[in-house]
Amino acid sequence: MSQGVKHWSRRYLLVAVIAMLLVGCSSAPTTPPPSTQTPLAVPEKADLLGKIELAEIIGDEDFAELYHEIAAQNTTLPQTLDDALDELEYKTGINLSCFTNVTIFADVSTLAESMGYLEGGGLPYCGALVEGDINESSVIGSMEQKTGQQFETSDYQGYTIYTAVISDNGNWTLSIAFLDGQLVIGTSQAVEDVIDVVAELESPISGLVFDWYSQLGDALIKIAFRVPESLTGKIPEELAIGPMNLSLLSFRDINYATFTLTKDEATVTADLDLIFSNTDSAEDSKGLLSAAITAGKYVVPDPDARRVLSKVHISGSGSSVSLTLAMTMSEIEHLASLRSTMFTAPEERVSPKTPLPG
Repeated sequence: MSQGVKHWSRRYLLVAVIAMLLVGCSSAPTTPPPSTQTPLAVPEKADLLGKIELAEIIGDEDFAELYHEIAAQNTTLPQTLDDALDELEYKTGINLSCFTNVTIFADVSTLAESMGYLEGGGLPYCGALVEGDINESSVIGSMEQKTGQQFETSDYQGYTIYTAVISDNGNWTLSIAFLDGQLVIGTSQAVEDVIDVVAELESPISGLVFDWYSQLGDALIKIAFRVPESLTGKIPEELAIGPMNLSLLSFRDINYATFTLTKDEATVTADLDLIFSNTDSAEDSKGLLSAAITAGKYVVPDPDARRVLSKVHISGSGSSVSLTLAMTMSEIEHLASLRSTMFTAPEERVSPKTPLPG
Protein backbone atom coordinates (compact mmCIF):
# COMPACT_ATOMS: atom_id res chain seq x y z
CA MET A 1 0.00 0.00 0.00
CA SER A 2 1.34 3.47 -0.85
CA GLN A 3 2.35 5.81 1.95
CA GLY A 4 -0.12 8.39 0.60
CA VAL A 5 -3.05 6.00 0.93
CA LYS A 6 -2.01 5.00 4.45
CA HIS A 7 -1.62 8.67 5.40
CA TRP A 8 -5.09 9.66 4.24
CA SER A 9 -6.94 6.56 5.44
CA ARG A 10 -5.53 6.94 8.94
CA ARG A 11 -6.35 10.64 8.93
CA TYR A 12 -9.98 9.87 8.07
CA LEU A 13 -9.98 7.14 10.70
CA LEU A 14 -8.99 9.56 13.44
CA VAL A 15 -11.50 12.15 12.24
CA ALA A 16 -14.25 9.51 12.27
CA VAL A 17 -13.40 8.27 15.76
CA ILE A 18 -13.12 11.78 17.20
CA ALA A 19 -16.45 12.69 15.61
CA MET A 20 -18.06 9.66 17.23
CA LEU A 21 -16.46 10.39 20.59
CA LEU A 22 -17.41 14.05 20.52
CA VAL A 23 -20.79 13.77 18.92
CA GLY A 24 -21.72 10.09 19.56
CA CYS A 25 -25.62 7.17 20.94
CA SER A 26 -28.09 4.38 21.79
CA SER A 27 -31.63 3.83 20.64
CA ALA A 28 -34.06 6.34 22.07
CA PRO A 29 -37.82 6.86 21.94
CA THR A 30 -39.14 9.12 19.19
CA THR A 31 -40.54 11.61 21.68
CA PRO A 32 -39.25 11.77 25.26
CA PRO A 33 -41.73 11.87 28.13
CA PRO A 34 -41.90 15.21 29.93
CA SER A 35 -39.03 15.55 32.37
CA THR A 36 -39.74 15.12 36.07
CA GLN A 37 -36.30 16.45 37.04
CA THR A 38 -35.98 19.74 38.87
CA PRO A 39 -35.26 22.45 36.31
CA LEU A 40 -31.67 23.69 36.32
CA ALA A 41 -30.70 27.34 36.74
CA VAL A 42 -30.28 27.44 32.97
CA PRO A 43 -32.16 30.11 30.98
CA GLU A 44 -35.08 29.09 28.79
CA LYS A 45 -33.37 30.70 25.78
CA ALA A 46 -30.76 27.92 25.69
CA ASP A 47 -31.32 25.10 23.20
CA LEU A 48 -28.13 23.21 24.05
CA LEU A 49 -27.71 21.63 27.47
CA GLY A 50 -24.91 19.40 28.66
CA LYS A 51 -22.97 18.21 31.67
CA ILE A 52 -19.33 17.19 32.11
CA GLU A 53 -18.23 15.15 35.13
CA LEU A 54 -14.91 16.93 35.31
CA ALA A 55 -13.60 15.40 38.55
CA GLU A 56 -14.28 11.85 37.34
CA ILE A 57 -12.48 12.45 34.05
CA ILE A 58 -9.46 14.17 35.60
CA GLY A 59 -9.18 11.54 38.32
CA ASP A 60 -9.36 8.55 35.95
CA GLU A 61 -5.94 6.91 35.45
CA ASP A 62 -6.96 5.58 32.02
CA PHE A 63 -7.69 9.08 30.73
CA ALA A 64 -4.42 10.30 32.21
CA GLU A 65 -2.60 7.55 30.29
CA LEU A 66 -4.49 8.46 27.12
CA TYR A 67 -3.43 12.07 27.48
CA HIS A 68 0.18 10.95 27.93
CA GLU A 69 -0.08 8.86 24.74
CA ILE A 70 -1.32 11.88 22.79
CA ALA A 71 1.22 14.27 24.33
CA ALA A 72 4.06 11.88 23.50
CA GLN A 73 3.52 12.72 19.84
CA ASN A 74 4.04 16.45 20.48
CA THR A 75 6.95 17.50 22.66
CA THR A 76 5.56 21.05 22.96
CA LEU A 77 2.72 19.72 25.14
CA PRO A 78 3.03 18.99 28.87
CA GLN A 79 3.77 15.28 28.97
CA THR A 80 1.41 14.31 31.81
CA LEU A 81 -2.16 15.33 32.63
CA ASP A 82 -1.02 16.72 35.98
CA ASP A 83 1.55 18.88 34.21
CA ALA A 84 -1.12 20.10 31.77
CA LEU A 85 -3.42 21.08 34.65
CA ASP A 86 -0.53 22.87 36.37
CA GLU A 87 0.27 24.78 33.19
CA LEU A 88 -3.36 25.81 32.76
CA GLU A 89 -3.45 27.11 36.32
CA TYR A 90 -0.13 28.93 35.85
CA LYS A 91 -1.38 30.71 32.73
CA THR A 92 -5.00 31.39 33.68
CA GLY A 93 -5.27 31.03 37.43
CA ILE A 94 -7.96 28.36 36.99
CA ASN A 95 -7.45 25.16 38.99
CA LEU A 96 -9.68 22.56 37.36
CA SER A 97 -8.95 20.13 40.19
CA CYS A 98 -11.19 22.24 42.44
CA PHE A 99 -14.23 21.62 40.24
CA THR A 100 -16.48 18.56 40.34
CA ASN A 101 -18.84 19.05 37.38
CA VAL A 102 -19.75 21.62 34.76
CA THR A 103 -23.21 22.22 33.26
CA ILE A 104 -22.93 23.91 29.87
CA PHE A 105 -25.63 25.72 27.90
CA ALA A 106 -25.86 27.75 24.72
CA ASP A 107 -28.00 29.03 21.91
CA VAL A 108 -26.89 26.83 19.01
CA SER A 109 -27.44 29.39 16.25
CA THR A 110 -25.39 32.16 17.86
CA LEU A 111 -22.71 29.63 18.80
CA ALA A 112 -22.51 28.42 15.20
CA GLU A 113 -22.30 32.01 13.96
CA SER A 114 -19.42 32.83 16.30
CA MET A 115 -17.55 29.72 15.08
CA GLY A 116 -18.00 30.68 11.43
CA TYR A 117 -20.44 27.90 10.51
CA LEU A 118 -23.22 30.40 9.86
CA GLU A 119 -23.24 33.95 8.60
CA GLY A 120 -23.54 36.66 11.22
CA GLY A 121 -20.45 36.32 13.34
CA GLY A 122 -22.02 37.98 16.37
CA LEU A 123 -21.35 37.18 19.99
CA PRO A 124 -22.44 33.72 21.10
CA TYR A 125 -24.96 33.11 23.83
CA CYS A 126 -23.30 30.52 26.05
CA GLY A 127 -22.31 29.82 29.62
CA ALA A 128 -21.51 27.24 32.26
CA LEU A 129 -22.48 26.51 35.85
CA VAL A 130 -19.51 25.10 37.73
CA GLU A 131 -19.72 23.19 41.01
CA GLY A 132 -16.91 22.32 43.39
CA ASP A 133 -14.68 23.83 46.05
CA ILE A 134 -15.19 27.43 44.96
CA ASN A 135 -14.09 30.55 46.84
CA GLU A 136 -15.01 33.84 45.19
CA SER A 137 -12.04 35.93 46.30
CA SER A 138 -9.55 33.12 45.63
CA VAL A 139 -10.83 32.44 42.12
CA ILE A 140 -10.91 36.10 41.05
CA GLY A 141 -7.61 36.93 42.76
CA SER A 142 -5.82 34.00 41.14
CA MET A 143 -7.16 34.80 37.68
CA GLU A 144 -6.19 38.47 37.94
CA GLN A 145 -2.71 37.59 39.20
CA LYS A 146 -1.95 35.00 36.52
CA THR A 147 -3.47 36.83 33.54
CA GLY A 148 -2.42 40.32 34.58
CA GLN A 149 -5.91 41.56 33.75
CA GLN A 150 -8.24 43.24 36.20
CA PHE A 151 -11.95 42.43 36.26
CA GLU A 152 -14.48 45.24 36.20
CA THR A 153 -17.34 44.75 38.64
CA SER A 154 -21.00 45.62 38.42
CA ASP A 155 -24.09 44.81 40.47
CA TYR A 156 -26.96 42.85 38.95
CA GLN A 157 -30.00 41.78 40.97
CA GLY A 158 -27.89 41.93 44.12
CA TYR A 159 -25.06 39.78 42.70
CA THR A 160 -21.60 40.96 41.71
CA ILE A 161 -20.65 40.31 38.09
CA TYR A 162 -16.96 40.31 37.20
CA THR A 163 -16.22 41.20 33.57
CA ALA A 164 -12.99 41.11 31.53
CA VAL A 165 -12.19 41.64 27.85
CA ILE A 166 -10.79 38.46 26.30
CA SER A 167 -10.27 39.53 22.66
CA ASP A 168 -7.85 41.95 21.08
CA ASN A 169 -10.60 43.99 19.41
CA GLY A 170 -12.55 44.28 22.66
CA ASN A 171 -15.69 42.62 21.27
CA TRP A 172 -15.50 39.49 23.42
CA THR A 173 -15.99 39.78 27.13
CA LEU A 174 -16.08 37.12 29.81
CA SER A 175 -18.45 37.47 32.74
CA ILE A 176 -18.32 35.58 36.05
CA ALA A 177 -20.74 35.52 38.97
CA PHE A 178 -20.96 33.49 42.17
CA LEU A 179 -24.32 32.31 43.44
CA ASP A 180 -25.49 29.58 45.76
CA GLY A 181 -22.11 27.84 45.84
CA GLN A 182 -21.77 27.80 42.05
CA LEU A 183 -19.54 29.71 39.69
CA VAL A 184 -21.37 30.99 36.62
CA ILE A 185 -19.19 31.89 33.65
CA GLY A 186 -20.06 32.92 30.11
CA THR A 187 -21.04 35.82 27.90
CA SER A 188 -22.62 38.73 29.75
CA GLN A 189 -26.23 38.15 28.67
CA ALA A 190 -26.03 34.46 29.53
CA VAL A 191 -24.69 35.15 33.03
CA GLU A 192 -27.34 37.80 33.67
CA ASP A 193 -30.06 35.39 32.51
CA VAL A 194 -28.84 32.71 34.96
CA ILE A 195 -29.13 35.26 37.75
CA ASP A 196 -32.65 36.10 36.56
CA VAL A 197 -33.58 32.40 36.72
CA VAL A 198 -32.20 32.11 40.28
CA ALA A 199 -34.10 35.28 41.24
CA GLU A 200 -37.24 33.76 39.64
CA LEU A 201 -37.47 36.64 37.20
CA GLU A 202 -37.04 34.33 34.20
CA SER A 203 -38.20 30.79 33.49
CA PRO A 204 -35.64 27.96 33.52
CA ILE A 205 -35.01 25.72 30.54
CA SER A 206 -37.87 23.40 29.61
CA GLY A 207 -39.32 21.77 26.53
CA LEU A 208 -37.88 19.06 24.30
CA VAL A 209 -34.19 19.84 24.78
CA PHE A 210 -34.56 19.51 28.55
CA ASP A 211 -36.75 16.41 28.13
CA TRP A 212 -34.17 14.70 25.90
CA TYR A 213 -31.37 15.68 28.28
CA SER A 214 -33.25 14.25 31.25
CA GLN A 215 -33.43 10.83 29.55
CA LEU A 216 -29.67 10.48 29.14
CA GLY A 217 -28.87 9.06 32.58
CA ASP A 218 -25.41 8.97 34.16
CA ALA A 219 -22.48 9.72 31.85
CA LEU A 220 -19.07 11.36 31.92
CA ILE A 221 -20.31 13.71 29.22
CA LYS A 222 -23.91 14.18 28.08
CA ILE A 223 -25.41 16.75 25.74
CA ALA A 224 -28.80 17.41 24.16
CA PHE A 225 -29.39 20.15 21.62
CA ARG A 226 -31.68 21.42 18.92
CA VAL A 227 -30.33 21.39 15.37
CA PRO A 228 -31.58 24.60 13.69
CA GLU A 229 -32.63 24.66 10.04
CA SER A 230 -29.91 27.24 9.41
CA LEU A 231 -27.39 24.44 10.07
CA THR A 232 -29.14 21.51 8.39
CA GLY A 233 -29.64 23.73 5.36
CA LYS A 234 -25.87 23.64 4.90
CA ILE A 235 -26.01 19.89 4.21
CA PRO A 236 -25.62 19.39 0.43
CA GLU A 237 -28.61 18.03 -1.47
CA GLU A 238 -26.61 15.15 -2.89
CA LEU A 239 -23.22 13.50 -2.83
CA ALA A 240 -21.53 12.30 -6.00
CA ILE A 241 -19.95 8.85 -5.69
CA GLY A 242 -18.56 7.77 -9.05
CA PRO A 243 -21.39 7.77 -11.59
CA MET A 244 -24.06 7.92 -8.86
CA ASN A 245 -25.56 10.86 -6.98
CA LEU A 246 -26.81 9.99 -3.49
CA SER A 247 -29.53 12.23 -2.06
CA LEU A 248 -28.71 13.66 1.36
CA LEU A 249 -31.94 15.63 1.73
CA SER A 250 -33.18 13.33 4.50
CA PHE A 251 -30.43 14.61 6.81
CA ARG A 252 -31.90 18.11 6.54
CA ASP A 253 -34.82 16.85 8.63
CA ILE A 254 -32.70 16.35 11.76
CA ASN A 255 -34.36 18.34 14.57
CA TYR A 256 -32.51 17.28 17.72
CA ALA A 257 -29.43 15.33 18.72
CA THR A 258 -28.15 13.82 21.95
CA PHE A 259 -24.71 12.54 22.92
CA THR A 260 -23.31 10.53 25.81
CA LEU A 261 -19.82 9.36 26.65
CA THR A 262 -19.60 6.63 29.28
CA LYS A 263 -16.85 4.43 30.68
CA ASP A 264 -17.25 0.95 32.15
CA GLU A 265 -13.93 -0.25 33.50
CA ALA A 266 -11.62 -0.09 30.45
CA THR A 267 -14.31 0.37 27.77
CA VAL A 268 -15.41 3.79 26.55
CA THR A 269 -18.74 4.07 24.73
CA ALA A 270 -19.87 7.02 22.64
CA ASP A 271 -23.56 7.20 21.75
CA LEU A 272 -25.20 9.59 19.28
CA ASP A 273 -28.94 9.89 18.65
CA LEU A 274 -30.26 11.88 15.70
CA ILE A 275 -33.95 12.75 16.03
CA PHE A 276 -35.70 13.56 12.75
CA SER A 277 -38.94 15.38 12.03
CA ASN A 278 -40.44 12.28 10.39
CA THR A 279 -39.93 8.52 10.19
CA ASP A 280 -39.28 8.45 6.42
CA SER A 281 -36.23 10.71 6.72
CA ALA A 282 -34.99 8.70 9.68
CA GLU A 283 -35.26 5.44 7.71
CA ASP A 284 -33.56 6.93 4.62
CA SER A 285 -30.72 8.37 6.69
CA LYS A 286 -30.26 5.11 8.60
CA GLY A 287 -29.98 3.27 5.31
CA LEU A 288 -27.39 5.69 3.95
CA LEU A 289 -25.29 5.51 7.14
CA SER A 290 -25.46 1.71 7.22
CA ALA A 291 -24.49 1.46 3.57
CA ALA A 292 -21.57 3.86 4.02
CA ILE A 293 -20.19 1.93 6.99
CA THR A 294 -20.67 -1.45 5.28
CA ALA A 295 -18.93 -0.22 2.14
CA GLY A 296 -16.14 1.28 4.20
CA LYS A 297 -15.36 -2.10 5.75
CA TYR A 298 -14.44 -3.36 2.27
CA VAL A 299 -13.01 -0.36 0.42
CA VAL A 300 -10.99 1.40 3.13
CA PRO A 301 -7.44 0.07 2.74
CA ASP A 302 -6.25 0.69 6.29
CA PRO A 303 -6.93 -2.33 8.56
CA ASP A 304 -7.31 -0.16 11.67
CA ALA A 305 -10.00 1.88 9.93
CA ARG A 306 -11.85 -1.28 8.96
CA ARG A 307 -11.77 -2.58 12.53
CA VAL A 308 -13.16 0.70 13.88
CA LEU A 309 -15.95 0.71 11.29
CA SER A 310 -16.83 -2.83 12.30
CA LYS A 311 -17.40 -1.57 15.86
CA VAL A 312 -19.97 1.08 14.86
CA HIS A 313 -23.52 -0.09 15.52
CA ILE A 314 -26.47 1.65 13.86
CA SER A 315 -30.08 1.21 14.96
CA GLY A 316 -33.35 3.02 14.52
CA SER A 317 -36.63 3.52 16.33
CA GLY A 318 -39.45 5.65 14.96
CA SER A 319 -37.97 8.96 13.87
CA SER A 320 -34.59 8.49 15.61
CA VAL A 321 -31.34 6.98 14.37
CA SER A 322 -28.69 5.84 16.82
CA LEU A 323 -24.97 5.24 16.39
CA THR A 324 -22.84 3.57 19.03
CA LEU A 325 -19.08 3.10 19.16
CA ALA A 326 -17.49 1.13 22.01
CA MET A 327 -13.71 0.83 22.25
CA THR A 328 -11.26 -0.26 24.92
CA MET A 329 -8.77 2.26 26.26
CA SER A 330 -5.92 0.29 24.68
CA GLU A 331 -7.60 0.58 21.27
CA ILE A 332 -8.07 4.33 21.72
CA GLU A 333 -4.46 4.72 22.83
CA HIS A 334 -3.37 2.84 19.72
CA LEU A 335 -5.30 5.28 17.54
CA ALA A 336 -3.71 8.17 19.40
CA SER A 337 -0.28 6.70 18.60
CA LEU A 338 -1.14 6.93 14.89
CA ARG A 339 -1.22 10.70 15.20
CA SER A 340 2.46 10.91 14.33
CA THR A 341 1.87 9.23 10.96
CA MET A 342 -1.23 11.29 10.17
CA PHE A 343 -0.08 14.83 10.82
CA THR A 344 3.69 14.80 10.28
CA ALA A 345 5.83 14.65 7.16
CA PRO A 346 7.00 11.13 6.15
CA GLU A 347 10.58 11.78 7.20
CA GLU A 348 9.44 12.92 10.66
CA ARG A 349 7.04 10.08 11.42
CA VAL A 350 7.38 7.76 14.36
CA SER A 351 6.65 4.12 13.54
CA PRO A 352 3.09 3.33 14.64
CA LYS A 353 2.33 0.62 17.13
CA THR A 354 1.07 -2.78 16.08
CA PRO A 355 -2.39 -2.87 14.48
CA LEU A 356 -5.54 -3.11 16.54
CA PRO A 357 -6.26 -6.64 17.69
CA GLY A 358 -8.78 -8.82 15.86
